[in-house]
Amino acid sequence: MASVYKRGRSGKETYWVRFQWQGREVRRSARTSSKAVAQQYLAHLLEQHRRIGRGGRPRCSYGDALDRFGSEYLPTLKPSTQARYRESFKHLTPRFGSFFLDEINKSMLGEFVTTRKEEGVTGATIRRDLATLSSMFSCAVAWDLIELNPVRQFSKKHIREAPPRTSYPCEEEVERLVAHAPPMIGLLIRLLAQTGMRQEEACSLEWKQVSIERREIRLWKTKTSSPRTIPLSDDALGTIVGTPQHRDRRYVFWHGEEGQRYTHFASRFAVIAKRAKVPWRCHDLRHRFASVFLQETGDLAALQAILGHRHIAMTL
Repeated sequence: MASVYKRGRSGKETYWVRFQWQGREVRRSARTSSKAVAQQYLAHLLEQHRRIGRGGRPRCSYGDALDRFGSEYLPTLKPSTQARYRESFKHLTPRFGSFFLDEINKSMLGEFVTTRKEEGVTGATIRRDLATLSSMFSCAVAWDLIELNPVRQFSKKHIREAPPRTSYPCEEEVERLVAHAPPMIGLLIRLLAQTGMRQEEACSLEWKQVSIERREIRLWKTKTSSPRTIPLSDDALGTIVGTPQHRDRRYVFWHGEEGQRYTHFASRFAVIAKRAKVPWRCHDLRHRFASVFLQETGDLAALQAILGHRHIAMTL
């Protein structure tokens, strides 16, 4: 007879489930302290075994697929991509976590999009959430857990992204940002505006990547996984030379006694921008560099190489 029961020390009990299958007893941990959740898990297992007995594919829950995705696929991605996926799953799981994969359809995806829009989330963020869910479904298809990926069949034409910005921070606004930032962060902001580096590239920059003699920065870990070289203008070289070094000479931009690198810099920047009354994101410093560089040199190919764009269309 199928049932749920508790195991473990007092105060730390966990529910387990047991049932008979083909003459033997099956026991599984439900990994929960809630009896109701354990009973749902038991019903899920029983349904799976019945489907197997009828020669069909066992149903896979969103939670089981997410567990496997997190243990097998997510670790193969770059840390920045892992962080973005985890952020999306924080919003996806409350909506889809109680369903089987084959229950998630275009109607449910549409409801998710509507809810996110009502929360004031941008179209770009909603698209990233759906891309994350689609990645998990693609893995589930490859693992033979489900037949089709419903996210691929869902039209995203109605999820509009904001039009690209046509103006960028002026020099006076950059100086206001620097003035309202702690000294080390101010130097980091300057270098971002002077080189067009991505914020993660600058935050993780180490002295061994910098050559004062050759006036260049060598980036090894980039968004596109392709190393590239950043030439240093007189202003950028001055920023680098004027940056105080920690005793261990690892990170160019650091804080604390141990010389830690900066993390979550976009949120730090947002606070500084609000304080300075500057309506720009950190990424807009990269756009400023591109605009100024193109005006001064007209060399689109060189700009593409500096920014690390794979296709010239991204630079235009």
